[in-house]
Amino acid sequence: MSELQTIDVAALFAEKPEARAAVDRAIGAAIETEGGFGISGFPGADDLDRRTHALLRFFELTGEEKRQVATRAVEPAGQRIYRGYVCSFDADNWAHNEFFDIGPEAPVAGPPIPGMEIFAETNIWPEREPAPGWCDLMRRHHRDLQRVSLAVMMAAGRAFGFDETAFRARFEGGNSTLRLLNYPRPPQSAQDKERALEMRLDEAGEMLAAGRHCDVAGLSLLWQSGPGLQAEAPDGTWQDIPSTSNSISVHLGDVLSIMTEGRIPATPHRVVDHGATRQSIGFFLEPALSARLAPLGAANVPEERPGAGTYGWHLMSVFNARASHQDLVPAPE
Repeated sequence: MSELQTIDVAALFAEKPEARAAVDRAIGAAIETEGGFGISGFPGADDLDRRTHALLRFFELTGEEKRQVATRAVEPAGQRIYRGYVCSFDADNWAHNEFFDIGPEAPVAGPPIPGMEIFAETNIWPEREPAPGWCDLMRRHHRDLQRVSLAVMMAAGRAFGFDETAFRARFEGGNSTLRLLNYPRPPQSAQDKERALEMRLDEAGEMLAAGRHCDVAGLSLLWQSGPGLQAEAPDGTWQDIPSTSNSISVHLGDVLSIMTEGRIPATPHRVVDHGATRQSIGFFLEPALSARLAPLGAANVPEERPGAGTYGWHLMSVFNARASHQDLVPAPE
């Protein structure tokens, strides 16, 4: 199985137009041939691994401490629905992981749709920091990856001939998500092993920790503690994403595909279970809740209903369709 290529994107953050154009071309070629790519050389890359390991200390908190910041999908008395801690350790649940989400410190409200306020929730923080300065480090990491992801998305847009200003306008004021993920080993009873095999084996007999999916966002930046993450190329083959020092992989999302009418296709990806505890960090670059998802350059069409056709409307529809959130997130009306 081949590996996804890694592109040095340092030129995207320097004032050298020719070097930047070369990176744009490399990104465009990688999207066309491989569907995704890894990146290195971005601001803060030299310190990425140290920083991520510090952030992942969240999972060293006790179960009770984590439940104090849990969403209502886990804890009915929880204070949040969209931001906070979620775990999927139920034996009947396909996934066996836990994660913690934050967004910007000052989230921007969306269109006037009942329930839209869920997606502009403020962050909730553990009462006891996993390590001194941990909350500030989370905020800083969110800001840094917002900058990196936006620069990479602009490069992808330029590579396919899209107007940079139009792209940027839709993502200004977006409530992008930083997610810490932990995949502990599942229960080892014979019954649980058999159930896991039934639920998590793919058609080729590969055991998966996360099934094939595309992310809802514009694009995702994913860091992994070890091998397992794979991206699907346009020809349908799976490519391993190398687990190398201070690098992250880029996966294009559904939103970008919608905005570009499929010219920049979303990157299907999955996680193969290698039988070891796994951790990762994802950053999901999101448009503003009020941003239209019509193709870039399309004429403005009057909304049939307030907020129809916006990213917020799309997000509400996606979450309402999930069994875990049907009773928490209303369908947009």
